[in-house]
Amino acid sequence: MKNIELKIYLNSFTQLIQELNKINAKHIQHLHQVDTYYNSMFGRLKLREINNSAYELIFYLRPDELTRKISNYYIFDLKKESIKTLKYRFAKTFGKLVIVEKNRDLWLYKNTRIHLDQVKTLGTFLELETVVGNKSIKYSIQEFNEIVKKLNLSKYKKEKKSYSDLLSANKKPKANNSGTMETELKVIKNILNCSVKNG
Repeated sequence: MKNIELKIYLNSFTQLIQELNKINAKHIQHLHQVDTYYNSMFGRLKLREINNSAYELIFYLRPDELTRKISNYYIFDLKKESIKTLKYRFAKTFGKLVIVEKNRDLWLYKNTRIHLDQVKTLGTFLELETVVGNKSIKYSIQEFNEIVKKLNLSKYKKEKKSYSDLLSANKKPKANNSGTMETELKVIKNILNCSVKNG
Protein backbone atom coordinates (compact mmCIF):
# COMPACT_ATOMS: atom_id res chain seq x y z
CA MET A 1 0.00 0.00 0.00
CA LYS A 2 1.07 3.58 -0.57
CA ASN A 3 0.54 6.95 1.11
CA ILE A 4 1.69 10.46 0.22
CA GLU A 5 2.81 12.05 3.47
CA LEU A 6 3.92 15.25 5.19
CA LYS A 7 4.78 16.15 8.79
CA ILE A 8 4.84 19.67 10.27
CA TYR A 9 5.45 21.22 13.68
CA LEU A 10 2.62 23.04 15.44
CA ASN A 11 2.48 25.31 18.47
CA SER A 12 -1.15 24.36 19.06
CA PHE A 13 -4.06 22.69 17.27
CA THR A 14 -6.52 25.57 17.61
CA GLN A 15 -6.04 27.23 14.23
CA LEU A 16 -5.79 23.95 12.32
CA ILE A 17 -9.00 22.66 13.88
CA GLN A 18 -10.75 25.82 12.73
CA GLU A 19 -9.42 25.29 9.21
CA LEU A 20 -10.42 21.64 9.22
CA ASN A 21 -13.97 22.58 10.17
CA LYS A 22 -14.04 25.21 7.40
CA ILE A 23 -13.27 22.63 4.72
CA ASN A 24 -15.78 20.17 6.24
CA ALA A 25 -13.17 17.62 7.23
CA LYS A 26 -14.64 14.97 9.50
CA HIS A 27 -13.29 14.23 12.96
CA ILE A 28 -13.16 10.44 13.21
CA GLN A 29 -11.83 9.60 16.67
CA HIS A 30 -9.32 10.19 19.42
CA LEU A 31 -6.57 7.59 19.74
CA HIS A 32 -3.92 6.80 22.30
CA GLN A 33 -1.11 4.99 20.51
CA VAL A 34 1.99 3.29 21.84
CA ASP A 35 4.43 2.33 19.09
CA THR A 36 7.31 0.00 19.91
CA TYR A 37 9.95 0.36 17.18
CA TYR A 38 12.47 -2.32 16.30
CA ASN A 39 15.74 -1.99 14.41
CA SER A 40 15.16 -2.38 10.69
CA MET A 41 17.94 -2.32 8.12
CA PHE A 42 15.72 -1.33 5.21
CA GLY A 43 12.69 0.51 6.53
CA ARG A 44 10.85 1.07 9.81
CA LEU A 45 9.18 -1.59 11.89
CA LYS A 46 6.75 -0.93 14.75
CA LEU A 47 4.22 -2.76 16.85
CA ARG A 48 1.30 -0.43 17.55
CA GLU A 49 -1.10 -0.61 20.49
CA ILE A 50 -4.25 1.49 19.99
CA ASN A 51 -6.41 2.47 22.97
CA ASN A 52 -5.21 -0.73 24.63
CA SER A 53 -7.77 -2.60 22.53
CA ALA A 54 -6.42 -2.95 18.98
CA TYR A 55 -2.99 -4.05 17.82
CA GLU A 56 -1.07 -4.07 14.53
CA LEU A 57 2.40 -4.48 13.12
CA ILE A 58 3.49 -1.91 10.54
CA PHE A 59 6.51 -2.28 8.26
CA TYR A 60 7.18 0.67 5.97
CA LEU A 61 9.72 2.34 3.74
CA ARG A 62 9.65 6.13 3.49
CA PRO A 63 12.37 8.59 2.44
CA ASP A 64 13.44 11.36 4.84
CA GLU A 65 12.31 14.40 2.87
CA LEU A 66 10.85 17.74 3.97
CA THR A 67 8.36 17.93 1.13
CA ARG A 68 5.76 15.32 0.22
CA LYS A 69 7.06 11.78 0.31
CA ILE A 70 5.66 8.42 -0.75
CA SER A 71 5.46 5.73 1.91
CA ASN A 72 5.20 2.04 0.98
CA TYR A 73 3.82 0.00 3.84
CA TYR A 74 2.44 -3.30 5.08
CA ILE A 75 0.00 -3.64 8.00
CA PHE A 76 -0.66 -6.87 9.88
CA ASP A 77 -3.54 -7.07 12.38
CA LEU A 78 -2.57 -8.72 15.65
CA LYS A 79 -4.45 -10.46 18.46
CA LYS A 80 -4.12 -9.17 22.01
CA GLU A 81 -3.08 -12.56 23.35
CA SER A 82 -0.08 -12.66 20.96
CA ILE A 83 1.39 -9.25 21.84
CA LYS A 84 3.67 -10.29 24.70
CA THR A 85 5.16 -13.13 22.66
CA LEU A 86 5.56 -10.99 19.55
CA LYS A 87 7.31 -8.20 21.47
CA TYR A 88 9.78 -10.74 22.79
CA ARG A 89 10.40 -12.32 19.38
CA PHE A 90 10.81 -9.04 17.52
CA ALA A 91 13.11 -7.66 20.22
CA LYS A 92 15.21 -10.83 20.10
CA THR A 93 15.36 -10.87 16.28
CA PHE A 94 15.76 -7.17 15.49
CA GLY A 95 16.49 -5.42 18.78
CA LYS A 96 14.17 -2.81 20.33
CA LEU A 97 14.87 0.74 19.19
CA VAL A 98 12.49 3.12 20.96
CA ILE A 99 8.91 3.54 22.19
CA VAL A 100 6.80 6.42 20.85
CA GLU A 101 3.71 7.33 22.84
CA LYS A 102 1.18 9.83 21.54
CA ASN A 103 -2.38 11.07 21.63
CA ARG A 104 -3.81 11.41 18.13
CA ASP A 105 -6.94 13.08 16.84
CA LEU A 106 -7.80 11.54 13.50
CA TRP A 107 -9.57 13.66 10.88
CA LEU A 108 -10.55 12.69 7.33
CA TYR A 109 -10.83 14.77 4.16
CA LYS A 110 -11.66 12.73 1.04
CA ASN A 111 -8.87 10.07 0.92
CA THR A 112 -6.54 12.00 3.20
CA ARG A 113 -6.03 11.23 6.88
CA ILE A 114 -5.08 14.23 9.00
CA HIS A 115 -3.38 13.41 12.29
CA LEU A 116 -3.15 15.98 15.08
CA ASP A 117 -0.52 14.42 17.30
CA GLN A 118 0.62 15.22 20.82
CA VAL A 119 3.80 13.17 21.09
CA LYS A 120 5.34 12.48 24.49
CA THR A 121 8.61 14.48 24.93
CA LEU A 122 8.46 15.81 21.32
CA GLY A 123 5.45 18.15 21.23
CA THR A 124 2.62 18.81 18.77
CA PHE A 125 2.56 17.89 15.10
CA LEU A 126 0.28 17.52 12.12
CA GLU A 127 0.69 14.60 9.75
CA LEU A 128 -0.99 14.22 6.37
CA GLU A 129 -1.46 10.79 4.79
CA THR A 130 -3.16 10.77 1.42
CA VAL A 131 -4.04 7.15 0.74
CA VAL A 132 -3.29 6.19 -2.86
CA GLY A 133 -5.46 3.04 -2.79
CA ASN A 134 -6.91 2.31 -6.23
CA LYS A 135 -6.34 5.89 -7.40
CA SER A 136 -3.40 6.93 -9.54
CA ILE A 137 -0.37 8.64 -8.00
CA LYS A 138 -1.15 11.71 -10.09
CA TYR A 139 -4.72 11.91 -8.75
CA SER A 140 -3.52 11.39 -5.18
CA ILE A 141 -0.86 14.10 -5.49
CA GLN A 142 -3.54 16.51 -6.70
CA GLU A 143 -5.65 15.76 -3.62
CA PHE A 144 -2.60 16.07 -1.37
CA ASN A 145 -1.71 19.46 -2.87
CA GLU A 146 -5.33 20.58 -2.52
CA ILE A 147 -5.45 20.00 1.22
CA VAL A 148 -1.98 21.50 1.77
CA LYS A 149 -3.27 24.66 0.10
CA LYS A 150 -6.64 24.67 1.90
CA LEU A 151 -4.98 24.33 5.30
CA ASN A 152 -2.21 26.80 4.38
CA LEU A 153 0.42 24.33 5.55
CA SER A 154 3.27 25.91 3.59
CA LYS A 155 3.76 28.49 6.36
CA TYR A 156 4.65 25.83 8.97
CA LYS A 157 8.02 24.27 9.73
CA LYS A 158 8.31 20.82 8.17
CA GLU A 159 9.95 17.73 9.66
CA LYS A 160 11.52 15.03 7.51
CA LYS A 161 12.20 12.45 10.22
CA SER A 162 9.85 9.98 11.88
CA TYR A 163 8.98 10.33 15.56
CA SER A 164 11.13 7.28 16.24
CA ASP A 165 14.16 8.90 14.60
CA LEU A 166 13.64 12.12 16.56
CA LEU A 167 13.57 10.17 19.82
CA SER A 168 16.29 7.64 19.05
CA ALA A 169 18.85 10.11 17.65
CA ASN A 170 21.76 8.09 16.27
CA LYS A 171 20.59 4.67 17.43
CA LYS A 172 19.16 3.59 14.07
CA PRO A 173 21.42 0.97 12.39
CA LYS A 174 22.98 1.51 9.01
CA ALA A 175 21.51 -0.33 6.05
CA ASN A 176 22.91 -3.78 5.45
CA ASN A 177 23.77 -4.25 1.79
CA SER A 178 23.81 -8.03 2.14
CA GLY A 179 19.99 -8.28 2.18
CA THR A 180 16.86 -6.65 0.86
CA MET A 181 13.60 -5.24 2.17
CA GLU A 182 11.87 -8.34 0.79
CA THR A 183 14.20 -10.55 2.86
CA GLU A 184 13.38 -8.60 6.01
CA LEU A 185 9.66 -8.78 5.23
CA LYS A 186 9.97 -12.56 4.91
CA VAL A 187 11.55 -12.73 8.38
CA ILE A 188 8.71 -10.61 9.78
CA LYS A 189 6.07 -12.86 8.23
CA ASN A 190 7.81 -15.97 9.59
CA ILE A 191 7.70 -14.52 13.12
CA LEU A 192 4.00 -13.72 12.72
CA ASN A 193 3.25 -17.18 11.33
CA CYS A 194 5.06 -18.85 14.24
CA SER A 195 2.99 -16.80 16.65
CA VAL A 196 -0.25 -17.86 14.94
CA LYS A 197 0.74 -21.54 14.96
CA ASN A 198 1.87 -21.50 18.57
CA GLY A 199 -0.78 -19.13 19.89
